[in-house]
Amino acid sequence: MSRFKFFDDNSTDHSTIQDELNRKTINDNTLTRYRSEQQIITKHSGNLASHGVLKHEYLLGIEKIDGGFNASITITDAYGSYEPELMKDLIQLGLLIDSVRHEQKFRLSENGKMKELLNKSEMIGNWMTLRTMQLKDNKLLRNFEKEEQKQILKEVNNYCDVVFSDNYPMLEELSKNLFHFTVFDKYLSKSDLIGKSNETTQFYSSMFNLPLTMEFEYQNFQEKDDSYVFEKNSKLLYVDYNTIIDIYRTQYQPVLHYAYTDYNYSISSKIEVDKASNFITQAYVTIEEAVKNNVESTIIYNLKQVKL
Repeated sequence: MSRFKFFDDNSTDHSTIQDELNRKTINDNTLTRYRSEQQIITKHSGNLASHGVLKHEYLLGIEKIDGGFNASITITDAYGSYEPELMKDLIQLGLLIDSVRHEQKFRLSENGKMKELLNKSEMIGNWMTLRTMQLKDNKLLRNFEKEEQKQILKEVNNYCDVVFSDNYPMLEELSKNLFHFTVFDKYLSKSDLIGKSNETTQFYSSMFNLPLTMEFEYQNFQEKDDSYVFEKNSKLLYVDYNTIIDIYRTQYQPVLHYAYTDYNYSISSKIEVDKASNFITQAYVTIEEAVKNNVESTIIYNLKQVKL
């Protein structure tokens, strides 16, 4: 069970379904536990500007069905810290909002990709509960002045009202989460893990809040006695460079003083899979985004299977 308890009163049927799924996946040996650590490092002209850490624990259930898989994710714990101190309140607020999605159910394709979110309506209901019960509490943003608290909560409420709505593409957003990006992939069907992916993937720039079109290639497959290892590396196919230059000149250059140089965004990952269970045992993902020599953002993501 997740430690996020305040939704349980409104979702007794959901809890029963989840318990039944957990029992089934345990019996079928298709349930596992993971812990992840994600570091977010920002540098300006080579000097550290900010550093954050996010830690999560998950239960992942996978069940093979005709034409694909059923999958469930339960976020059982979460923690975040950030420097400078002012950002810690925003990290905690973000984790609280993310708890709305602490239970997730998916239908996966034959290649292990997410194709349907099965309990979106429950997440929307959870958001309405959280919005009513907790987001009016000014204790959430203690490092901000009262007027700043009101403005931040107003913007958060407006944004989440859009995200947790019937028309919002929540499946697409979740697919960019590094846990989902790593565990839901074609290794689940033991497909050929060499060569380019047949699909392009859209990510978002954290520095410029713009979509990027990426292509991934599976490389350097290595087979061991009890496991196999492969790499999944990206190539940036498209981004609106003109908009990036405009945003850089407006937001970054007045602070950094240096003119725009060159932009790059890359994702590289190395993944080890246990042969017997077909679960990932450990994975490492690095996302690097930079305007060369001026501003850079690095995300270092470590995922490890732990005892159930």
